[in-house]
Amino acid sequence: MPLINKIPSELTRLIPSGAPAGEDRADLLFACKTDLGPDGRIDESMLAVTRRHLVVATRSDGTWTLTHTLSLAEITGLTVEPLVGASALVAEVDGKSIRLLRYTHAVAQDMTDAVESLLHLIGPNGSTDHTEPVAEEPVPDWSSREAHLRTFGRLWSFCLPHWKTLVIAMVVTVAASAIDLLPPYLTMILVDQVLVDQSMFIWLPTIVALLAVSRIVHTAVTIISGRMLAVLGDRLAYDARSELLNVLQLLPLKYYDMQQTGGLMARIARDAKSIHYFWIDFAPQVVQQGLLVIGMTAVLFYLNWELALLVLIPIPAIIFASIHIKRYLMWFYGRSWDSWATFFERVNDALAGIRVVKIFAQEKRQSRDMQLENEKVFTAERNIHVRSRTVRPLLAFLVSVGGLLVMLYGGLLVQSNAMTVGMLVAFFLYLAMFYSPVQQLTGMADWIPEMMTAITRTFEVIDSPVEEYTPADIVDVPRFEGRLELQDVNFGYVAHQPVLKGINLHVEPGEMIGLVGHSGAGKSTLIKLMCRFYDVDCGRILIDGTDVRRMDLTQLRSQIGYVEQDPFLFAGSVADNIRFGNQDASREEIIEAAINANAHEFIVKLPDGYDTPVGERGGRLSGGERQRVAIARAILHDPRILILDEPTSALDLETEKKIQEALGRLMEGRTTLAIAHRLSTLRDADRLLVLKNGEPVELGTHEELLDRQGEYYRLVQLHTNVSSIVGVEG
Repeated sequence: MPLINKIPSELTRLIPSGAPAGEDRADLLFACKTDLGPDGRIDESMLAVTRRHLVVATRSDGTWTLTHTLSLAEITGLTVEPLVGASALVAEVDGKSIRLLRYTHAVAQDMTDAVESLLHLIGPNGSTDHTEPVAEEPVPDWSSREAHLRTFGRLWSFCLPHWKTLVIAMVVTVAASAIDLLPPYLTMILVDQVLVDQSMFIWLPTIVALLAVSRIVHTAVTIISGRMLAVLGDRLAYDARSELLNVLQLLPLKYYDMQQTGGLMARIARDAKSIHYFWIDFAPQVVQQGLLVIGMTAVLFYLNWELALLVLIPIPAIIFASIHIKRYLMWFYGRSWDSWATFFERVNDALAGIRVVKIFAQEKRQSRDMQLENEKVFTAERNIHVRSRTVRPLLAFLVSVGGLLVMLYGGLLVQSNAMTVGMLVAFFLYLAMFYSPVQQLTGMADWIPEMMTAITRTFEVIDSPVEEYTPADIVDVPRFEGRLELQDVNFGYVAHQPVLKGINLHVEPGEMIGLVGHSGAGKSTLIKLMCRFYDVDCGRILIDGTDVRRMDLTQLRSQIGYVEQDPFLFAGSVADNIRFGNQDASREEIIEAAINANAHEFIVKLPDGYDTPVGERGGRLSGGERQRVAIARAILHDPRILILDEPTSALDLETEKKIQEALGRLMEGRTTLAIAHRLSTLRDADRLLVLKNGEPVELGTHEELLDRQGEYYRLVQLHTNVSSIVGVEG
C-alpha cells in the first residue's frame, strides 16, 4: 500500500493536538500501514505523521491503541534496524534510541517511502520542515467498501467467459422465486372461498393439485439451477487455482523472500475455494432472496398497505446492524487467516525437518510449538464464531418484531371485519416468505467478511507483479559466447541497506572466476543477480555486451547452468530430474549426461535404474548421488555460463574426486563462476574475486593473491596452512 492521507476515524481522535482548534488532527500529512505488532507478531500497526507529531498505533481486537507519540521537533534521526525476516524503524530522541515499530519485507518499500518523507520533514539537523505534504492521492482503503467493490469486479471478470451459463442459471433462479409467490395466494382462496362455501368444495382437489404442481416445478427448477451453479462454481475455483499456480511460477524470487510457504499453500488450498462458494452459494442467494424480498414487499402492500408498513419498521435497524457487523467481523477474519497461514508454515517446517527433529530428540518441543500455533488458530476461530453466533439471534429478534406488530394489528382488523381470515393467513404466509430471505440476507453479514478476506487474498497473489520476461527494448541473443561484465554494480534486498557495492568485473568466454569471501560477503547475492533473480539497484550486468535487463528472461536463464551446494531434486524419477532442464532429451542423451557426470554407475544399481523415484527433495539418494544427478542435469541443459556453489563440500574424498572429474567435463569451454566455501576447490580458477562486506577487495590468481598477503591470504590462513596449500594444491 502506498503512502496514504486518510486513516481510521477512531485513530484520528487519538492524535494529540499541538495547536489551537486541533490543527494537528486536521493536517495529517501521510500514513503507512505495517504488518507486525510491537512484539513482532503478525498484527496491524500504523505510522501516522502530522505537521507536528509522529504517531504509532497498534490495532488489537478491533481497537486502536497508541504506542508512541513523538513531536517531530524532538526527533534528531531515523534509522532502519535489520532483524531476522523483518526490520524495525528506530528514532533518535534526546540521545536515546526508540524502536517505533516493526515490519516485514512485504511492506519494506512503503516504509522506505515513509522514512524518506520523514527525513525530508525533519531536515538535516532535526529541524522540521513544513513546506510540503508528501502523501500521494488519498487511498481510502480503510472502510473496505471500495476494496470490496474492486473484488466484486474481479469476480465478475472471472465469470465473464462463462456468462451464458450464469445468465441461464440466474433466469432459472428468478423463475423459482416467481413460483414461490403462488402457494400463499392459492392458500388464501382455499381459506376464504373453498373451505367456507360448500358449493366451492369441489375446487379443493384442483387447488391442492396446483399447490403440488407448483412445488414440483419449484423443485425441478431449483435442481437445475443448483446443478448449473455447482458446475460453474467448481469451474471458477479451478480457474482461480490454475491462475494462482501459473502466477506463482512467474513471480520474482523477492516475492517468496517476503512470504510464508504455509500462507501460499493456504491461498491455493482454502482461499481459492471461496470463489466457488461465492458463485454457488452467495451470489444465487443474493439474487433469489433479493427478488423474493422485492416481490414479497409488492404483494404485502397489495394485500394491506398498513400491515406492510409495520413489517418494514425493523428493516432499517437490521440493515444498519448488518453493515456494522460486517465491518466488525472483517478484522477478526483477517487475524484468523494470518493464524492459519502461520499454523500451516509451522506444520510444513516440522514435517519437512522431521529427520532433524528426531536426531536432536526435539519431538516434544516441536509438538509444543505446533500446539501453540494451534491454540492461536483456536482463539482466532473462537473469536469469530462466538461473535457470529451472538449476532444471528439478535438479528432474528429484530426480524420478529415486525411479525409481532402484524399479529397485533392484523387481529384487530379481522375483529373489525376490515380483513378476512384468509387474507390474514395469506399475509402471514407472504410475511414468512418475506422474513425468510431477509434473515438469509442478514445472515450473510458474517459470510461476507470471511469470504471477501479469502477472495481478496487470492487476488493479491494473482495481481502481484510478475517477472518481466520480455522487456520492451528486448535484444535477441540466441546463443551466448559467454563474455561477462559487471559495471559499478550496487544492490540491496532492502532500500538503504546495500549488500553489494561497487562490483566491477570483466570475464572472457571460457574463463573460470572463483568468488571468495567470508559468510555474508555477498557471493550468493552476486550469483542471484547474474541469474536475474533480482535486478541491480545501479550499475549494469552485461553478457556479450548486452544488458541482461534487455534480454528475454527465458532466453537468458536457458543459457545459464546452476549447480547448488545442496541441489534440489523433485519427487520424480532419476531420469525426470536429469531431463528437467531439457524436456526434449532422449533416453540416450540422459544416459550420456549421467555418464559424463559419473552418475551412471550408481544409477544402474538402483532398483529401477533411471526410473527409480528419488523421493521428496531427493531424500532416497545420498548427498554425493544428488550432486551427480544435479551435474548431469546441468550437462544436459548445455549452458554457456556455469555457476557452481561449492558442489563438493561435505563429501568424502572418493565422491569428491568423482564430482571434480564430472565438473571438469562440465566446465570445458564454458564461462564459470564458482563460489568457494573451501578455498582448495578454487585452485584451478583462472582468477579469484575476493569480497568483503559486499565490496571487492582483491582480484587475481591464487598465487598473486597469496603473494599480496591481503584478505585472501588471511582467509587461507583461517582454513589451512599456507605452505600446505602452495605445496600440495598449488
